[in-house]
Amino acid sequence: MFSNELNSVGHPLASRSRGILIGSVILVAAAVALVSARTVAATFWVLVASFLISLLFRRDLELAHLRPGPVAMSLGAFVLYATLSATWAAVPQLPLEKGGLALLAGACTLLMAALINAETRPNLMHMGEGLYIGLLIGVVYLLIEILTDQAIKLYLYRALDLGPGDLLPLSYFSWEGNYLRAISTEDLTRNMTDATLFLWPAIMAVVGVWRRPWCQLAAGALLLLTAVVVLASNHASSKLALVTGLTVFALASLSLRWTRRAVTVAWLILCLAVLPLALLAHRIDIQDADWLEQSAKHRVIIWNYTAEKTLDAPILGVGANMTYLIGPELERHAPPSSQLLGVPRTLSIHSHCIYLQTWFELGAVGALLLTAFGLSVIAAIGGLAARTQPYAYATFASSAAMAAVSYGMWQTWFIASFALTAVLCVLGTRCLARDDRPGAPAPGGAG
Repeated sequence: MFSNELNSVGHPLASRSRGILIGSVILVAAAVALVSARTVAATFWVLVASFLISLLFRRDLELAHLRPGPVAMSLGAFVLYATLSATWAAVPQLPLEKGGLALLAGACTLLMAALINAETRPNLMHMGEGLYIGLLIGVVYLLIEILTDQAIKLYLYRALDLGPGDLLPLSYFSWEGNYLRAISTEDLTRNMTDATLFLWPAIMAVVGVWRRPWCQLAAGALLLLTAVVVLASNHASSKLALVTGLTVFALASLSLRWTRRAVTVAWLILCLAVLPLALLAHRIDIQDADWLEQSAKHRVIIWNYTAEKTLDAPILGVGANMTYLIGPELERHAPPSSQLLGVPRTLSIHSHCIYLQTWFELGAVGALLLTAFGLSVIAAIGGLAARTQPYAYATFASSAAMAAVSYGMWQTWFIASFALTAVLCVLGTRCLARDDRPGAPAPGGAG
């Protein structure tokens, strides 16, 4: 992670030590997240620790850099409200536990973003290097696993002499006695989430750190490799997020004004119209469409039932993370006659849609606060340098699409994935926005 370019322009190693340290942690965090999504939460907190350690040695930081802005305040309002829902939830510890975790993760994310915004260019370059190298390592690993039916993981698990019951979920692993014979490709689906979310920040880092024409070639190769891996996987949600990000990036390359309008309208629909749309989808029998995959049909059924149950407490909801408790209880008592396509009409442990889960657990108040948070992010993107906005919009759109059709809002690893994505996106925009290296061209020239 030692840049020849940095050495040649006279930035001493001592002044870059912070960037090398944090860049190394970012490299490990990005790579390990793609190798195993179960490690995302741990690597997030390791990254937080590295920033806090570096903060102890900083003498150039002004308090103004740490002042909360609209994004911080709107996110804080949403998470605080989720935590306060413990006062009317049937099991108060669930909202308190998850709300407290989200509040801490959000505060740490905003702190890291502020520290990145106050960083020097040499340190940013090292952090950017860590980001794209980490993503590259992780994507290459995933490609090898897909092509070899997960030979690396099989070798590791066999070497550790793991037996039936040591690996979860049980349905993903095939055994012959105590010998692990095969691993389902479903075991890689969570890994694709972070590959998709980290992609655009990593491309920004490549374009911001490398020089033309190599930056364009490297960014294109990284995009192509990641797209191949994601499209070759079984994770439809990541494919949707990838295509959404590409579409928004293409639109932003043509018109930033219309992109902002389109993204704003889409966000308003996701947050405020998801309830009637979930009811409508089931009423017109989309779940019976032949072109839908079975998992998508399952989601339509869950979304409809969640929307129906939301009407029982439409203003305040039932409390944060209460779906995790109510869903399995309803499923146990669901009569066979209530099943559609062999799937019980129930909530599952989460809604597979953060926007609908917000309505059910936090009601209209929570939906409005979530709307405000997204609008504040879109406004913040609009205030970035024009060169960085297409990438930032693509990151936001990919994240919003992933949140719409995949995992639960309060899953610890999912919270950490979004938090890491936010930090890495800030890093990417800072790498790309300006170049104050001696003799470097203005933005839009060399990368």
